[in-house]
Amino acid sequence: MNNPKKTVEDYYLGSPLSIAEKILFIKRETRLAEYKEYLTDIHEFGHIWRGLTGTLAGEQVTLIATGIGPSLVGDAVYVIDKPGARCLYSGTCGGISKDLEIGDYFLADQAICADGYSILFGQDFLSIVNSDEKLILSLGSSFERIKLPFSVGLTYTTSSVVRENDSDFWEFVSSKCQTIEMGCASFYIAALRSQKQAAAYFWVTDLPTRGKSFLDAYSAEEIEIMQSRYQRGVSIDIQILSSI
Repeated sequence: MNNPKKTVEDYYLGSPLSIAEKILFIKRETRLAEYKEYLTDIHEFGHIWRGLTGTLAGEQVTLIATGIGPSLVGDAVYVIDKPGARCLYSGTCGGISKDLEIGDYFLADQAICADGYSILFGQDFLSIVNSDEKLILSLGSSFERIKLPFSVGLTYTTSSVVRENDSDFWEFVSSKCQTIEMGCASFYIAALRSQKQAAAYFWVTDLPTRGKSFLDAYSAEEIEIMQSRYQRGVSIDIQILSSI
């Protein structure tokens, strides 16, 4: 019997041989090769989105590169015909809270829908969508096991990084938000509406409200921290993926 959802998945993902129950979503397709070094029995796939499925510590896992932006992130999750799958989203964010510094890790248990994509699922502008409760707890336990300090809280998902440079942009951003990024709300609503579990984690690359936006100069120490986080990112993702 024809399965319309599987037909859509096959088109956008290039008819993958298999999608695992545990899926990691990353931003950049160019980094997929780095993840392959940790896996065996690898099958690569892709059309609109590219990814791979392989074996990690005796368990099948899938990685998919979403690209950058709420619609790409949301659709990459929503297109997968895998109800019940555990979905992680690994990315970067801007730190809003005064307690966050460049390089800090942040787990988003909630996201504010200022993305546009979530409206397609009936979410109101600036409403809140939640992570999967059990998966975000498991994610926190994974960070504790590998001894990485982290914060948990509310993130603001925007569809425009350029607008952050306008003062009136920040009138929409609640003082309760600890970070800002471009995918979490879309990720959560797409997973929820396609019956998947979802949790997201980020590391802080800039402090847009505290004089450290992408347009501002970074100190040598901050640059070193950012390079370290980027270089360790794949190995940290793999450790977390194997432990949730």
